[in-house]
Amino acid sequence: MIEANEPTNGTVVKQETPAKITTTQIIEDLENGINRDGIKEKYGLETWMVTQMFQHPTLKGRKAKKVRVLPFEFVDDSAAQVDPNQTTIKEVEPVHTSEVDFDDPSDDFEY
Repeated sequence: MIEANEPTNGTVVKQETPAKITTTQIIEDLENGINRDGIKEKYGLETWMVTQMFQHPTLKGRKAKKVRVLPFEFVDDSAAQVDPNQTTIKEVEPVHTSEVDFDDPSDDFEY
């Protein structure tokens, strides 16, 4: 039986509340899958502080990205199909087409 793939939350390392938190830091946390509760925990903030931060125009409406991990090993085997010992490239015969000179009346034909 295959188990359902559930999204994982970003990991949060709790630290003391810094004197300065930048919008770039918060955007990076959101990109890493850390949601508002995780940001609250990481920076030692209170709920009202996080709410106020997300009212800033740069952060307004932003949400944490869902970080998903495949439950199996995914291997690219397309490179394995190329022969590493191949030293030449096979030549392809050119396709010959008939040329028609539209200015030459002898090339005219009737339908």
